[in-house]
Amino acid sequence: MRETQPLFRRLFPAAIATSIFAALAHAVLVGIAARSIGLELAYIAAVTFVVALVVALVGGAVLLAVVAALKLKPVSSLLLFLIVIQAIAIRLEMYLFEGSFSDISWQYGLISVPASVIAWHQSVYCAYRER
Repeated sequence: MRETQPLFRRLFPAAIATSIFAALAHAVLVGIAARSIGLELAYIAAVTFVVALVVALVGGAVLLAVVAALKLKPVSSLLLFLIVIQAIAIRLEMYLFEGSFSDISWQYGLISVPASVIAWHQSVYCAYRER
């Protein structure tokens, strides 16, 4: 139980940082694709922030529990975060926007890979460094 406390103490700050990055990155990518800046981008950023926050809190809690249960070191936990968050992003995009695996946009990789690193750094890495 003591091993999970530092990890779960970092859950909310990591989820906020990840959600802010995802919202800004998504809005920027949509703005570039649409070649316009407007109120719609603020709406997109807000919705993305809320969705990312919910997913980051729930998914982050599960990931941190797995990291604690398996006693993963920083490198293996980073790989876990990269793989799982990429899989979740692909699945959410397929469910919400696209129909098949071949329709997945490469832009979501530009969001989910750095978001994975931010989530890992703000949670696992910071807790590991504090020990």
